[in-house]
Amino acid sequence: MRISLRQCRYFQAVAKSGSIAAAADQVGVTQPAIAQAIAKLEDTTGLRLFDRLHARGMQLTPQGTELLRYAEQLLVYAGQMDQAASDIALNRQGTLRVGCFQSLAPFFLPQILSGYQKHQPGVVLQLSERLQHDLTNALQKDDLDCVILYDLGLDARLFKLHPLTTLRPYLIAPKGHKLTQLPEVSVRDLDGEDFILFDAPQSREYYYAQFAQYDIKPRIAFRSASIETVRSYVAHGLGVSILSMRPASDVTYDGAEVVPVRLKENFGSTRIVLASHADREVNPLVPPFISFCQQLFQDL
Repeated sequence: MRISLRQCRYFQAVAKSGSIAAAADQVGVTQPAIAQAIAKLEDTTGLRLFDRLHARGMQLTPQGTELLRYAEQLLVYAGQMDQAASDIALNRQGTLRVGCFQSLAPFFLPQILSGYQKHQPGVVLQLSERLQHDLTNALQKDDLDCVILYDLGLDARLFKLHPLTTLRPYLIAPKGHKLTQLPEVSVRDLDGEDFILFDAPQSREYYYAQFAQYDIKPRIAFRSASIETVRSYVAHGLGVSILSMRPASDVTYDGAEVVPVRLKENFGSTRIVLASHADREVNPLVPPFISFCQQLFQDL
């Protein structure tokens, strides 16, 4: 730029105070420094910015009045840039790319987003809902800064895992089903039952591993990658299922109802973690975000 911020600042000071002497006192420099800056600004722009009135100081010309508008805008932007630089250095401003496993997103992302906007209003969260494998691939390729997902098959050599909470799976059955008459049931009571499988990648492997561990063979009657579809199938008497996430209401989208029942066994309680890359310098906004999420999950 041919025009410097210092020239704009001195120009504004003279315009507001009406004299070089007053402007020098205002900005804390010598009068010759102010006079030289104004002269150079006029020479650079080819404009006559002031009328020199010996008895009354300096008075803006029409050209000076017009240029002052732009000078003041530039000074405002410069001040905003200074503040932004300070906020960025203190991790109060920037963009954070956060991924979340699709079935977890409706339970947690709205609370995280609304809470973090209040906690760090200068930080923009770019949210992405994906499947488990897509999340880990994106994290490795540096397409995401951190991800919220189940701790299923995650390699601790590749990812730093920050625990958020542990979910205890539970049974859902249709109203009137024999298993709903008990305060809790055994996983082995599902042997031979029609089962609605939550069939998302990695989730299905999790279920099959648990079935093998407890040596049971429920009959997979239907399957879906949507938790709500699984709940609806169960509510309409098409089978039972086991889920980790529990919506606030037992009523399904179509107005039917499932009955949740506690399981006696652990049935592979699953951790939800926030993962970041293990051997790459992370976005400095990630650690404060991790602390916020861990506190949020404690309060849920």
